[in-house]
Amino acid sequence: MRLKPRLLHMLIVAAGLTAVARVGALWHDAGVAFAQTPAPAAQTAQAAPSKPASETPAKPVSETPATAPAEAPKEAAAGDTLSPGTPKSAAPATTYSDAEVKLLQDLAKRRAELDQRADELTQRETLLKAAEQRVDEKIDQLKQMQASVDASLGKVDAQEDKRLDSLVAIYTNMKPKEAATILSELDMPVLLQLLTRMKDRTTSAIMAAMDPKKAQTITMALAQRRQSAAAGDPAASPQN
Repeated sequence: MRLKPRLLHMLIVAAGLTAVARVGALWHDAGVAFAQTPAPAAQTAQAAPSKPASETPAKPVSETPATAPAEAPKEAAAGDTLSPGTPKSAAPATTYSDAEVKLLQDLAKRRAELDQRADELTQRETLLKAAEQRVDEKIDQLKQMQASVDASLGKVDAQEDKRLDSLVAIYTNMKPKEAATILSELDMPVLLQLLTRMKDRTTSAIMAAMDPKKAQTITMALAQRRQSAAAGDPAASPQN
């Protein structure tokens, strides 16, 4: 019975030693693996010594990217297309003599004067048109006024004719001597208007009863009035 605890104790010690041995082996293997692992790229770059620029190998020509040649100006290309192989020559500068310069200046001045004259004529034409329009309006107004005055005068003339015809009728119905006495005192224009509206028989009877000098003056005035009527004066035409 005393052998079983010893055996168990030995087994436990053996198992512990075995476990310690295995842990030691594992630790050893981990250290070896860690030592064999390469360092990171950043640490390797820092640890590596920097080489001088002169020792840096040049890249091969084949690795250098080829650069495209600069494009020629469009004008040059166009010129080469139009006349290949022909050298371009600059346009000759135009030169003017003093006489030509003076002539050009005179022409420019004359042109400015003509333009100014044309503007003035245009303004005058506009003013004339406006003035003509105003004159036409005034003429229309005057025509309307004249028509109104003529209408008024026509009414007055009609009334005057009625009045004169009434007086003529009165003096015709009077005795010649009485009519002659009254008519001799009237103004010559009124007297002539009355006598020219009377019949010739009545006029001659009245004038025979007048003073001879007065009758002579009336006769001369009547003759002159009839001449004026024959010449085309409607106001002097007798109505008897």
